[in-house]
Amino acid sequence: MRKLIFCLTVFLFSIITFTSVSSAAQSITETPDVKIVIEGKNVIYNDVTINVEGRIMLPLREVLTNLGVKNDYEHIIWDNAKKSVTVKKDDKVIYLEAGNTIATVNGEEFTVDVPPIIYPKNNRTYIPARFVAESLGKAVVWDAETRSVLISDKESYSQIKDILDKSTKAMKDAKKFKFGMKNENKYLVNNSETEFNVGLIGEIDLENKALHAISSVKIFGMEFIDEFSLIDGCDYKYDEENGWSKEELSQSQLEEYNKFFEVFSKLVAFNEKDIEKMSAGLEIIKSDNTNEIVIKGDALAFEYMITIAKFLISGMRGIDELSYTDVRTNEVDMYGLYMELTLDKNKYYVKEIVMSMDCLAQEGFVREQSNFKVSVYFEDFNGDFDIIAP
Repeated sequence: MRKLIFCLTVFLFSIITFTSVSSAAQSITETPDVKIVIEGKNVIYNDVTINVEGRIMLPLREVLTNLGVKNDYEHIIWDNAKKSVTVKKDDKVIYLEAGNTIATVNGEEFTVDVPPIIYPKNNRTYIPARFVAESLGKAVVWDAETRSVLISDKESYSQIKDILDKSTKAMKDAKKFKFGMKNENKYLVNNSETEFNVGLIGEIDLENKALHAISSVKIFGMEFIDEFSLIDGCDYKYDEENGWSKEELSQSQLEEYNKFFEVFSKLVAFNEKDIEKMSAGLEIIKSDNTNEIVIKGDALAFEYMITIAKFLISGMRGIDELSYTDVRTNEVDMYGLYMELTLDKNKYYVKEIVMSMDCLAQEGFVREQSNFKVSVYFEDFNGDFDIIAP
């Protein structure tokens, strides 16, 4: 079981590499693993995306049409003699020329880090993603953990960021609430499938450092259930034969006890980095419930997902503390990213979060496919309940 949990952390903390293709003129790297998310939706390109001198470059006509430019010769004007393109959308006119670091927007000159290029491998013209998107009034965020370029309208970005900022403030004021968490994992190693699910439900008082919870682990058709409480520096465990037992924690255990509540406190508030990613990678959708706000898209608050994984693992009895700092793998591809948040429209409390991703790893003759899904719900914020010792 510990090995399976370790595998989970490997996938959650992977650093992804990509395939290199050399060019005599420039350092060009093909990046088929880079995801382009526009208005909350992952866009698939016919031509491979590339990295030139550290900048993501996208195939000219495909990215422009994805950004709302009409796909005709009046709005995307290619000059084959000059190897240049003029882009027209609304009140914007953008001019770019292959090999030239000077671009213009409505006649005003700008210097781009990397000019458009014609990639010799497929003879396609590529343009700098960030410059073009921002010139068309888009917000652009690079997510290094999932290797995603997140693009959204600035108005949508600001609206979602405002909602998440208000939610973070509201959630930080929530000192007591009930919760539920579930982590569903499927592993397929050389056609041999294993499912490994972890669940946790309970109530917590962050101010008084008190918790009561029931955890469950399902694997190989078996389920292990564990009920426990952490109150006043003591660990209470329930056993069907002997009932409740009490253990006073040692000094080192008290440090872990405090860390446990510190980790959980991070579950009720998004950090600035994840807020930025969610604002650019998700979109607001219409909800059937007029008292809810639903935000979803093909992006992931990766650090938040990591925090939940840490908490679920630390919440399981008999599992030693794991080290996350040096877990690395070189041949892992993340795809199928998805995140959905449901918030209270009036108080901005987070009611539910669902996150999922797929991973593919190849090492020698071993091929491993994995699917991870994490769901969390919160309720009864600052409710009229007490957590007492059994």
